[in-house]
Amino acid sequence: MAQLSAYSEDLYELVAALDDRGVLRSGEREAWEEGIDDADEISELRTIEEALHKAMLDREGVNEVVSKHTAERTQAFV
Repeated sequence: MAQLSAYSEDLYELVAALDDRGVLRSGEREAWEEGIDDADEISELRTIEEALHKAMLDREGVNEVVSKHTAERTQAFV
């Protein structure tokens, strides 16, 4: 359960960062967060993450947000 909680938190933070940077369109943050809320298993969160990646792939600013988000997570393990 701790893994599910940590994964959810990470996705919430990524969605918030994308929204703060203006990558998400109106209403998208709420929709992504609702999907995360409804996930009961790691596999569901992976599906959400893959869908988020696919939906954001060509949007301006997404690479910077993801790079910063990933770098912060990587430093936590170093």
